[in-house]
Amino acid sequence: MPKPIMAEKEDAGLKETLQMSSNASSLAEEAEVLGEPNAGTTRLYRADAVIKEEEKQNQIDPKLGDPEVLEQLRQKENLEENSHSVVWDRLRKEHTRILAFDYEDGCEILTIKPQDIGLLPRDTWVYGNNSFLLHGYYNYRYLILAKLFNPKGTPRYLLGIPGHYYSNERYMASMFGFPNFVLSKDQPMEDGRFGFWYTDIKIGG
Repeated sequence: MPKPIMAEKEDAGLKETLQMSSNASSLAEEAEVLGEPNAGTTRLYRADAVIKEEEKQNQIDPKLGDPEVLEQLRQKENLEENSHSVVWDRLRKEHTRILAFDYEDGCEILTIKPQDIGLLPRDTWVYGNNSFLLHGYYNYRYLILAKLFNPKGTPRYLLGIPGHYYSNERYMASMFGFPNFVLSKDQPMEDGRFGFWYTDIKIGG
């Protein structure tokens, strides 16, 4: 008995559907085996290929700017910038050196201005508005910053003001924080009292 025409069409359609389903399944398996393409490579897929995309679950963004590490770097920078040798090297590149006096272990002496005190560590800024210091600067147009070498340890640093060793000047110098005096190597004619009122300062760690 011959099959009805409609039944034959339904059988053919079913076979085609099963074939397409089988092809799609094979392509999906092939894509799964191949995996994701590497960077810089090109892969061609058929239009009906099924590419499996993996979902990233529980993704955690990396922590940026660890506060402890940044704090350590900041402290290291402060130590480096405030090191007395670093501060002095920076000053000596920008200021004139003079031979104001001698020191048995050797010394370096720079001429500075009141505004240069702002280049020193914060502890010395108070001298920038010191009346005795400003008076000496306006009379002689310079101040001195001296480094006294110490073979056994940290150098000694002095901030000095030109002046003369007289009783009234000594009183004013002591009152404004400059109680010490050193005579200059070069003395003016008929005057053996010229030198520098000074105080010890700290210019770095």
